[in-house]
Amino acid sequence: FFGGSGCSPRNVFNMMVVALFCIILALPSVGYRHGDHVTLLKRSQFQGMRTKWSEMEGKYAPHFGVQRTVTLDPLFEIQKQTASQYKTHESFKISFSFVNDRFITPWLTVTDGRGNYLHNIVFTFKYLGHHIKGVKVDTDYHPNSKLKVPPRHVNLVYNWEADVETDSQMGFTALLILTSLGTWGAGLIVAREVMYDHTGRKKRSSRDEFRRKTERGR
Repeated sequence: FFGGSGCSPRNVFNMMVVALFCIILALPSVGYRHGDHVTLLKRSQFQGMRTKWSEMEGKYAPHFGVQRTVTLDPLFEIQKQTASQYKTHESFKISFSFVNDRFITPWLTVTDGRGNYLHNIVFTFKYLGHHIKGVKVDTDYHPNSKLKVPPRHVNLVYNWEADVETDSQMGFTALLILTSLGTWGAGLIVAREVMYDHTGRKKRSSRDEFRRKTERGR
């Protein structure tokens, strides 16, 4: 393992560079920048039928790292789907998908058909650096239950939280890996200096030297 010039300082340095390059490749590539549009798809469920996923316009979509609230008229989906006005005794549900189906919400009840209507859908995005790590969804309904007239819109609230704990852990892990590589490389260099002379030949141990002198004396 330590023989010849295979463990020269230059080769050790090259091995460390290769190892560092592999670590960089293992890290996620650059993702979103602040304010970038995040892909948002939606589908709805009404009268036992489900629509296909369709991309929403950019004005409704979240923007990376930006706290914002937009309004959506989900009942308009029913009018497009059935070519008729919404009847208040019918339930209606909607679901959302982010980042190419990486994060899909469960079915959210917009109205239960008994006069209860969704007021806010709050999305909390967990992000690390330039990447979205998770999406949490919460809902709340209009405080005045049993509304006779459906509300005109639902609020989509986008909140962003940095995943500080994971970020710190990844930084510590990267530092530990680099430190280990440095220690490993230094150990190889020291081991080579102990075992080989400047010409690359293996040094004789004291026992070998004593045996050589004894053989000469004979």
